[in-house]
Amino acid sequence: MTRRGVPMKKYMFLSFTCLLVAGLIAFSQVRKQQEELADHLAPSILRFHILADSDRRQDQQVKLEVRSLILDYMQEKMDPDAKKPETVIWLTENTGSLETMMNQYLAEQGFSYQARLQLTNCYFPARTYGALTFPAGYYDAARIVLGKGRGRNWWCVLYPRFCFVDAVCSSIPEESLAFLQQNLNQDDFLALEDNRPEIKIRFFLLPDLYSE
Repeated sequence: MTRRGVPMKKYMFLSFTCLLVAGLIAFSQVRKQQEELADHLAPSILRFHILADSDRRQDQQVKLEVRSLILDYMQEKMDPDAKKPETVIWLTENTGSLETMMNQYLAEQGFSYQARLQLTNCYFPARTYGALTFPAGYYDAARIVLGKGRGRNWWCVLYPRFCFVDAVCSSIPEESLAFLQQNLNQDDFLALEDNRPEIKIRFFLLPDLYSE
């Protein structure tokens, strides 16, 4: 069987190759756009990242308990009007006391490993919070590592404050939303609201594959 003088198997191979190349080009373009958006957002954002010791049920559960312990303490002790620089300073000055608090809690719950708090810049996958989707990229973060840190992660946003209203960050406080609107350019903010790119590749070689 041939297709306009080209053997069908060769035609199928060429069609698949063209589609694959088109898909890779489209994916590369989307990824570049996402990384550029992340670069625009990163200076205004402080992420929160907790790594559990393992995926054991007990380790995953205590990860969430430590999360709540730290967030409750921060909400009680930290200035509610603190901006990103002040939040970073507060965390830096209180790293020792926060680690002591977490380690005491872990010991009380029967865990032999300890917790470490790091202020770092690290890669985050794309995450959705309420109506906003933050693109994958590198962000400043407060990262807590429990034990070996080989278990499933928990992510949120410390600044602007997403974590302190909803433990699963499914909603965004109005003041945090207003901050993003005021501090990001309009295109970047709109991109956050519409940050679920769908790569649509037109199957321009296949619609009439079996027609004569």
